[in-house]
Amino acid sequence: MKQLSFVPPANLQRWFWVLLAINCVFIIASKLYMQPLATAEIVRFELAKDLKVAEKIIQYWDTYGKLHHAIIGIYIDFLFIVLYTSGLSVACMYFGRLSGHEILMRTGKFITWLLIIAGICDVIENIAMLKSLQDVPTRWSVLLAYDMATTKFSMVILSALYIAICLVFRLLRKIVL
Repeated sequence: MKQLSFVPPANLQRWFWVLLAINCVFIIASKLYMQPLATAEIVRFELAKDLKVAEKIIQYWDTYGKLHHAIIGIYIDFLFIVLYTSGLSVACMYFGRLSGHEILMRTGKFITWLLIIAGICDVIENIAMLKSLQDVPTRWSVLLAYDMATTKFSMVILSALYIAICLVFRLLRKIVL
């Protein structure tokens, strides 16, 4: 079976573990730094979809001193976009290889491109949310954030499902061989 990537398997494995560790540390540090604002609150704002819902969330954050944390959290998310897209891309390539199936290896490359698109959607979403938080929220900015968030989450979930499928194929290959 021909190899589809120029990255040696050992390097891919090393990058996977390094990026996984960096992502985990970043997530934990971000959660601690962002307190009292919870990740679920940011996700609720990303998925507000309706202007009145977004305005209620902003009002709540402003009342309870969380608005500044939300703005900083969105700026921090720009770095996280680079980390999670890199981490998931390497994971897709790595687990595609581990599966031992050429179709899954090729699919891993395709999903890597989808993750780049997910990162672009996340950047656009963040810009729309910042516009809503730092200026007056508009129906357009709230809806744009929602559309970009749902697109991003769909691609990230697809990549996680792909990794799970690759793991199943890897386990079956280990059991059979």
